[in-house]
Amino acid sequence: MGWTQVSQRRWERPVNGIEGYFTVLRNMIAPLCGGREHFTLFAKVKVEIDVSDAEGALRHAWKQIRYEQPQIATVVEDMKKVYEVPDETGLEEWLRATFIVSSASDAEELYRRAEPVSRATLYYVPLSSEILVRIPHYTIDAIGMLLLLHSYFRALENPAKDVRFGDEYTRLAPAVEDTLGQPEEPTPEQLKEAIDTARQWTREMPGIGPVSKAGKAPSGQSQNLEEVYSKEMTQRIVERCKEKGVTVTSAVHGAYIWMLRKYADPTGNLSRYVTAASINLRPYLAEPYGSSQYAASVYYAIISWAFDMPETYWDGVRLLNEKYQTAIKGNPVALEKSSHFTRGLCEVVQTPEFLANAVARDALPSSLGIVEQYLQRTYGSNIAVQDFKLGVDIVQGMCLLCIYTFNDQLRLVYNFNEGFEGASDIRRYLDEMKEVLERELLG
Repeated sequence: MGWTQVSQRRWERPVNGIEGYFTVLRNMIAPLCGGREHFTLFAKVKVEIDVSDAEGALRHAWKQIRYEQPQIATVVEDMKKVYEVPDETGLEEWLRATFIVSSASDAEELYRRAEPVSRATLYYVPLSSEILVRIPHYTIDAIGMLLLLHSYFRALENPAKDVRFGDEYTRLAPAVEDTLGQPEEPTPEQLKEAIDTARQWTREMPGIGPVSKAGKAPSGQSQNLEEVYSKEMTQRIVERCKEKGVTVTSAVHGAYIWMLRKYADPTGNLSRYVTAASINLRPYLAEPYGSSQYAASVYYAIISWAFDMPETYWDGVRLLNEKYQTAIKGNPVALEKSSHFTRGLCEVVQTPEFLANAVARDALPSSLGIVEQYLQRTYGSNIAVQDFKLGVDIVQGMCLLCIYTFNDQLRLVYNFNEGFEGASDIRRYLDEMKEVLERELLG
């Protein structure tokens, strides 16, 4: 599954299971939706840059990061990742296409009208001193986005005077299975088990979820709403979770499930909750693969969950806490099966049976933890990260609920599609989650 040189400048490797899953989604959805790709990641950063030529410095840092982490310049063709070592002309063409200076008033306006992307792209918005980075999910994951921003600001802080391309292919990110020392391909028996697991999980879909037009109406604009908790409430939530021996992620995820009881589609399955957990695998990788040197990679696991709706808020929180804590940690068998599962999922989502199923209505929770564990607030004396927001494009299917803290404030970003759900409904869900936390966790 390693990288192979196929011509003087071209390197290729097959996509692995999780990269393949997002590639399959792209191939199924993008042609029907004007090239828009489901789950394209975005990160918005408001940053103070005290340099004489901010645009030039940002552009040079983007070029430097391509040299340090060439994965950001890969594309996917069929089911292969492809990297081309650039000559001078090719490098300038790449910079023109992927480093864009926008005249928008701010990054929010830019995001609403940005064109689809099929490779990592950075936008600079001088009027608001913001950058917006958008990257397909088969190239990077959420923790990787944070680490990439960290590396980018490090490059901005310490610009290389002479960047000469030609040997950067040696730093192309391997597939996660290779970094874990797992076999490149599952055995036929392992693949059959993975397909059976994925098929059983998808047959449970959709579980309980809010009212949505997904699968019944045309896709609209990708949107998101953000809830930023006060520092005081965030501190109370953190302290209460420590007292109860649960994580903040479990408490917030539990509040989402409890909210669903109030706003569930009455025509759906009200007794079962069906979701997938995203587990960061970087702590399990040998260095340097778990570090920011290999930020532009997809190094996480999808773990399928389906269980009866809990009777109380705390029943749900404790169940989730146990599942999060034991999904991968200390379980090498589960770690290996997680790679097989995404291969099985690739097979299942292309079957007529899956395509005939009703679309899941709920949002997948995705927790980043504490952003500052990966992205610093300052870099040197002339770069200050003032605000941060991360989310994904929702084109078809499930929404995504991002959970993290930044600047000592709990933040929830509910990503949805306005063709399927209204902003006023999403706002009600976020408000209800906050009320649940106040009443059930802090009350």
